[in-house]
Amino acid sequence: MSLRDEAGPRFGNLENISIKFFMSIFIAVLSFCRHIDIILKISKMTIKQKCLTIAIAGLPNVGKSTLINNIVGAKVSIITPKAQTTRTKIRAVAIYKETQFIFIDVPGIFDAKTKLEKFIVSSAWSAIKSTDAVLLLLDFRNFSYGSDQMIKVIARTKQLNIRCILVINKIDLATKPEIKRAYEHFTAAYGGFDQMFMISALKNDGVEEMLAYLSTVAPEGPWLYPEDCITDTSSSFIAAEVTREKLFLNLNKELPYSLAVVTEQMQEKEDKSLIVRQVIYVLRESHKKIIIGINGENIKKINIAARIELEDMFEVKIHLFLFVKIRKSWQDKPKEYVDHA
Repeated sequence: MSLRDEAGPRFGNLENISIKFFMSIFIAVLSFCRHIDIILKISKMTIKQKCLTIAIAGLPNVGKSTLINNIVGAKVSIITPKAQTTRTKIRAVAIYKETQFIFIDVPGIFDAKTKLEKFIVSSAWSAIKSTDAVLLLLDFRNFSYGSDQMIKVIARTKQLNIRCILVINKIDLATKPEIKRAYEHFTAAYGGFDQMFMISALKNDGVEEMLAYLSTVAPEGPWLYPEDCITDTSSSFIAAEVTREKLFLNLNKELPYSLAVVTEQMQEKEDKSLIVRQVIYVLRESHKKIIIGINGENIKKINIAARIELEDMFEVKIHLFLFVKIRKSWQDKPKEYVDHA
């Protein structure tokens, strides 16, 4: 037998020993990981979960959508400088320590006249009635503006026997003396709240303290949504709202209030990109011409702006097709065109 032949079996035994050794280590590590997983699951079970549903209400354009988007850390509600941008309730989910908050961004409350306006305000009150608490948001600059309407809102809310928290927003636009005067004014004018906070939704100032308080009043109970969920709003509705936001930002005067956007199709292609077809409904031919613009310049600009945001939101390439149609009676059927966009 050669030296090579003699060495072969010995090296073979060493290889077998090494394999057995590493296999035993692998099994031990696997067992340890399983124990860690069990420990983590048990620790999660022992943490008492809490859940609180909160309506964010107030007059139009006081920063309700900005507050919700910043708390969630993602854009779930559109924002424009124009009042009455939000037309229907939007749910957003956020986790703070052991508490799951379900925030409902409700439309601004105002004196409604048309069928569409009455639908918007009715949607707001319907959302408020279904919650555990309501945050009444005020712009600190509005010491007197809208006070009569806000008093009506406060009185009606308190009749519902819901925890009511007053939140004074936009303090980033104020000096310290102005904030002090605003605090004194609102305390004197609107008493009887469970709590009051001065915040900047845009800068996140004071928001942490508000969430900490809400967590203390949240009842124990299982979370209603998965931990990674931020909204239960459908993709088609969100896509329609993004386009409507761009219409609001690019059209002047009253025209944005006279249109609706409906997503008719969202189809995934083989390359994972999305085909999105939407219809913009307007009341008259003149509105259609304004939206399209000379040589299609307006609709092209709106399409590009909406597509860029949708691609950022869905993280895929978007093929966006916009169609403008005249529907003279759409405001008479607001639920069909607003809730199911």
